Amino acid sequence: MKFVDLSHPLIHGQANFPMDPKLSIMTHCTTQTLKYAMTHVSMATHQGTHLDAMSHFVDGGKTIDQMPLDWFYGETILLRIPKAPREEITVADFQKIEHQLQPGVKLIYETGWHRQFGQENYFSDFPSLTQDAARYLVSRKIRLLGMDTPTPSRDWFEVHHILLAANAEVVVVEGLTNLGQLPERFTFAGFPLNFHGRDGSPIRAVAILP
Repeated sequence: MKFVDLSHPLIHGQANFPMDPKLSIMTHCTTQTLKYAMTHVSMATHQGTHLDAMSHFVDGGKTIDQMPLDWFYGETILLRIPKAPREEITVADFQKIEHQLQPGVKLIYETGWHRQFGQENYFSDFPSLTQDAARYLVSRKIRLLGMDTPTPSRDWFEVHHILLAANAEVVVVEGLTNLGQLPERFTFAGFPLNFHGRDGSPIRAVAILP
């Protein structure tokens, strides 16, 4: 069995979306000060590689602790759709594997954008899922949609509402990396912290290979 880490590391001062809280990872004490080491961490629930709960955009939607654990684990399809900066991700990109998009399926797509992580344009010029493509995936009743972009779409409000709506409840996993090391099918594990009543969580996303 082989494990591939699909998560970006969390580093003090790491860039994020302009309106999000900044990531702070600071020493609280050391073995020299209080005889044990401890770190103080302050960050958003959507920092780095993370997943969205329904309540991130939908009032009354499921919070992280209300989402079943099997939503975060299982056999997953990887779709490679190389895209240029700001290029659209359309319905046609997904129709090529339509026969595999059965109800409950977990799907991750790789655009190649993960290679831009840490660059100034990572949060501004990413390939963008169209609203029609989001509706198409909801119509296929998929369970999880992961991606190597920091968010699904520049139409962030509309697309999140489509994917997280009560009639869809798609788990949205954002900011994945190392997808080039994976086959077209693998086992995905990406469990959130058990935040009570909250809207998302950083995850340690892992691919499990035979």
